[in-house]
Amino acid sequence: MYDKILVPIDGSRDSYCALKEAELLAKTFHSKLIILTVLTDTNIIEHYPGDFLTTDFKKAQADRAESILEKAKEQMKYDGAIETCYRIGRASEEIIACAEENKVNLIVMGSRGLGGFSRTLLGSVSDRVLNGAKVPVLINKETCRI
Repeated sequence: MYDKILVPIDGSRDSYCALKEAELLAKTFHSKLIILTVLTDTNIIEHYPGDFLTTDFKKAQADRAESILEKAKEQMKYDGAIETCYRIGRASEEIIACAEENKVNLIVMGSRGLGGFSRTLLGSVSDRVLNGAKVPVLINKETCRI
């Protein structure tokens, strides 16, 4: 039923709770998990003279992405297929593109990420993915202990 499950994470508690839920589904359906984190585009920094800022910023971004993905793998107890990746761009667009390119059957994500307002029902990224994805999207509320 769910051969491939995409789990976008951003380092927030909500995203790691969604990862735990996705892990349970993957164990049940023997699914491949694709764990994705999306980094902010560096176009703004590239307008400054020299490449010092750009190089340092890109390295810091890559280090942050690796840290988020490594923490995700450490929390999991899944012995099935797992793929991790990061992309640069607008989060909702990259999540939808990754889902389409990898032909995933389900996207599991948190309701709010690091930029979410606590009073909103859904964060802007989860809302855009929910409305833009061509596959089912499971929005997980923060209900786990990490």
